[in-house]
Amino acid sequence: MKINMKVGFIIAVLLHAILLGVLLIRVNLDKPTRPNMGQGDIMHATFVPPAKGNPNGKAQQKKAAPPVVDTAAEEAAKEAQKQEMQKEIEQKLEQQRQAQIQEQQRQQKIAQEKKIKEEKALALKKKQEEEKKKAEEEKKRLEEQKKLEEQKKLEEKKKLEEQKKLEEKKKLEEKKKAEAEAKKKAEEAKKKAEAEAKKKAEAEAAKRKAEADAKAKAAAEAKAKAAADSLEDDILGTEDGDEQNGQGLGSAGGGGDGGYGDKVRGLIEQNWRIDPSMNGKKVVVSITVGKDGTVTGENCEGDAKVCESAISAIKLVGMFPRPPATCPQCSNIKISMTPKL
Repeated sequence: MKINMKVGFIIAVLLHAILLGVLLIRVNLDKPTRPNMGQGDIMHATFVPPAKGNPNGKAQQKKAAPPVVDTAAEEAAKEAQKQEMQKEIEQKLEQQRQAQIQEQQRQQKIAQEKKIKEEKALALKKKQEEEKKKAEEEKKRLEEQKKLEEQKKLEEKKKLEEQKKLEEKKKLEEKKKAEAEAKKKAEEAKKKAEAEAKKKAEAEAAKRKAEADAKAKAAAEAKAKAAADSLEDDILGTEDGDEQNGQGLGSAGGGGDGGYGDKVRGLIEQNWRIDPSMNGKKVVVSITVGKDGTVTGENCEGDAKVCESAISAIKLVGMFPRPPATCPQCSNIKISMTPKL
């Protein structure tokens, strides 16, 4: 493990302190030691101080005497001191080494604790990131689920609205259809009622007409029967008869016609249709009756409307009875016709 700057600085200071101590020790070793007087030393020396003189005088120039040194003892002392110093240095170095080892262990421990702390922090961060990611994923999932639910609700709402619209449209169509059917039924009922009313009115009108026709016919027949005698002479006559007095063919008094005039008169009266505008307007109609009763050669003189009605009555008869063989003059008939209402 690498030593940081602070530890290196401390070690350097210690080394400098040790070196400084060694130098100081060496300086002390170079100083002369006090002799052990009378203690069995082989050699000893004494230091003679210089003589005191006038301080203002000139110093006497003398050569310094060389010190007397016990070489063996000095060397032994130096060696012992050197060994002691070496031992101290080794102890210092051992202490430094131990201190360095302890510092390294401490640094290792710190680094390990730091590493464990960093690993824990990293694990915590990773866990937090995973939890954050998981939370974000859960949030995203919930948002997507919410979005899907909202979309589903929107689709269901849209579906319900469309279904409601279809139902309303269907109801409206059914209502229109019912109204159309009701209107159709009402129109049919109205038409049917109108048709029934019209039919009833026509039936009533026909009934009234039939009743009126029956009444008119009955009245005409009654009137004709009542006026038969008075009309006989005016209506029928022979070619030689008297138109003014009504004498001739058809009179009941004789002439050999055997009542042929009455039959012709009755047939004409039954088919003659007159109205109040014809009242009193006299016409003279000439006809020829064949042996088989067919009528030919119709001719009318007088009011045009009365003539048309008279000719129509004769045509409606179609065929008259055959003239009697005993009445040759019955083939040519001249009829004087005057409507009376």
